[in-house]
Amino acid sequence: MAESVDRKVFPMSTFAAYLTGEEYDANRSGIRELLGFMTGMSIDATSEPFAAAMAKAWIYEQNPELTGIKGHADKFGSHVSVLPLPADTCDMLAKVVAQLQDVQAKNKEQASKISDLQKQLSDTQAKLKEASAKVTTYEAQLGAGEKKLQVSEGQIDSYVGKVDSLLAKIEEVIKHGVVTTAAGAAGAAGEAAASGAADAGAVDSPGEVSADFGFGTDGGDGFGF
Repeated sequence: MAESVDRKVFPMSTFAAYLTGEEYDANRSGIRELLGFMTGMSIDATSEPFAAAMAKAWIYEQNPELTGIKGHADKFGSHVSVLPLPADTCDMLAKVVAQLQDVQAKNKEQASKISDLQKQLSDTQAKLKEASAKVTTYEAQLGAGEKKLQVSEGQIDSYVGKVDSLLAKIEEVIKHGVVTTAAGAAGAAGEAAASGAADAGAVDSPGEVSADFGFGTDGGDGFGF
């Protein structure tokens, strides 16, 4: 593109694409160069829409016939020579874009903080879930421990009952001198008594006199029974 101190020449196709919006993306690089020259700014995604609107308004104001360029670009030649925007317009545009960029930077910072907070929240939720699982496990273990304790208490009650029964029998012996025994034990006692009676009627050893009563057998060759 030819360039002088105050002007710069661009292809009409780029200029028409900028003004009409037709094939804008295909000519975006050239359009950004055109806007950069007219505004004196570095054109990016943030500044482009503001620079494009401001420059288009100024062009139509200076050349009203260009409002009918759509479909008739060939009538305006193959190239166009443009001028920079007035200095006060460029200053106003620069301030607007600077404020917008400042807002965008703050929004980006806040978005970063929100992202950090979301990560912390996610980590906290994961830890909470893990803690909840541990609590569930502990509760299950505690429930199993209570069941074991209940079983042990039942065994203790059984032992206490046996001890009470023995104490009752001991008291019965103390009071009455009688021990209530089972049928087998009574039979054994009867047999013991019968044995004692038989022993009482037995003859003492030969040559000895019974200590209680009886007939001695001493002197086998003498009198006696």
